[in-house]
Amino acid sequence: MKKIPSLPRKKGFKYYIPDILLCMLLITLSAVITFHNLGAGIGDFPQTAYYANELTYIDFGQEVEFQGAVYILGGGPRAEGFRLYAWDGRDATELLHEEMNDDLRFVWRSFMFSSMTRYIIIETIEPDITGLSILEMVFFGNGGKFIEPALCTPADAALMFDEPWLVKSDPSTMSEMNWDEIAHAVTAYDFIHAQPPREWTHPPLGKSIIALGIKAFGMTPFGWRFMSALFGVLVTIPIYVFGRRMSGSRRIAFLVSFVFTFDFMRYVQSRVATLDMFLVTFIICMYLFMYEYIQTSPEKRCEPKSLMYLSLSGAFMGLAISVKWTGVFAGLGLGVLFALAWFESRKHYDSRNDKRSFTKDFTKTVWWCVLFFVAVPIAIYCLSYIPFSRAYGLRWPGGIISNQADMLGFHSTLDRSADYESSWWTWPLNLRPLRYYRHMANGEYKGVRAFGNPALWWSGLLTLIWCIKRWIADRDKTARFFCIAWIVQLLPWALISRFSYIYHYFPCVPFLALMIGYFIKNQKEKRQVWFVLGFCALVLVLFVAFYPTLSGTFSASIDYITNLQWLPGWDFTGLIIER
Repeated sequence: MKKIPSLPRKKGFKYYIPDILLCMLLITLSAVITFHNLGAGIGDFPQTAYYANELTYIDFGQEVEFQGAVYILGGGPRAEGFRLYAWDGRDATELLHEEMNDDLRFVWRSFMFSSMTRYIIIETIEPDITGLSILEMVFFGNGGKFIEPALCTPADAALMFDEPWLVKSDPSTMSEMNWDEIAHAVTAYDFIHAQPPREWTHPPLGKSIIALGIKAFGMTPFGWRFMSALFGVLVTIPIYVFGRRMSGSRRIAFLVSFVFTFDFMRYVQSRVATLDMFLVTFIICMYLFMYEYIQTSPEKRCEPKSLMYLSLSGAFMGLAISVKWTGVFAGLGLGVLFALAWFESRKHYDSRNDKRSFTKDFTKTVWWCVLFFVAVPIAIYCLSYIPFSRAYGLRWPGGIISNQADMLGFHSTLDRSADYESSWWTWPLNLRPLRYYRHMANGEYKGVRAFGNPALWWSGLLTLIWCIKRWIADRDKTARFFCIAWIVQLLPWALISRFSYIYHYFPCVPFLALMIGYFIKNQKEKRQVWFVLGFCALVLVLFVAFYPTLSGTFSASIDYITNLQWLPGWDFTGLIIER
């Protein structure tokens, strides 16, 4: 039976300098592509808000011909919507526009109306105590020219019109929220301001992490995406270390980290304020430390260093579950790997005729696992509810338990009718990208689609088959480790009836990169260099080629984008199967 290979243990800082330099290079590459055009900052995004409560009167000084308006709502208090009236200054009013159930915060909205009037009234429909938060609003006339008000009542309504140069009549991914940012980033804002949270269908930790970026850089696209981008860059380190420990080779470690860095899904999920980048980072770390624990010899598994690895694995599992419940799937894989490692260690104790020591060591380790895989994760999970409880007023522990029941009820009753939903079996094949953003004008396209780099995802499937063969035929423990990590995070989705998206496959992707690295490691030494260079080049070329479908900021001709639609489900333009 082949043992899991381990990194040569060489003391001295100088030995690790090349690894440090390679990590710095990978971090730099990742930071450059991830943070470039991440989103508008404080100077480019409205910051002052007016809280409209009941009626707001706007006087333009004279009769003006209006054609429409553009506005953006802020966080905080909510309302059922608002109505816009033209007023003659005495008794008569004319309804110009009505927005109902308008719960899209930090998203630019526009509407058209035609009226000749001097006065406009905004009526907030069923506002909270402090009113509906309006960050900015502009009215425009013929030719799209902005019309400035002369007087506002109440006076602080002028805050709606104090930053007109920031108004986006043609918004982009850099200037507003996209996809589930309207839930997670707004909830992070709610946590900061101790307000009832917008989103309660996932554990709170991910939103609390997003809130750190908002505190540092303001409630701006850059601020609410900062922590996802930071995690997307820093994940380079644990996956490099994983590749290094798995192979003992710097070139293989570089390959693993490089191809994951330039995976489309890693790039896109790092640039949106959702939970998946945090989840994947914690999953990589929990498996890395379990890997370190398993590869120690049985007689050393109760030593402090080995138990430290086990403890860190459990702690990161707690963090993962506190971000999303799907961290439980990854945790099941840890349990399987732990059980297999101890089952196989019996032969080691039997060879020494030392069953008493086996029972003693195993019992001690099980109690350690109860502490760090049960008690500590529960503690982390409960502590993650501190900002949630502060904002929502939940009582401990009843409020937390009630929220778990609410989450379970929500996810168990979702049907399969969402746009761009996809079945679990389509994810490894990369069949149906998910659209976050799309803009087409004047024959040009730019967008954000969540899917995988074909070089990594399709080659990863081939190496998965190779690893399964190694696991079964050769009893290869490293191949088994990666296969189990991949399988336990995908197959549970076959039993889940709610709609799902391709990004739910994201936690499996790092293990595809590791399996590719392990396959190349098992090739002849002379061929490894060419494999590494060729595969990294292929991954990079595809990233550059598909960049207009990923960044949301770089334009390409629609004809060019059409040529990238290799599969029927890759409908980037929306001209084929958009629904």
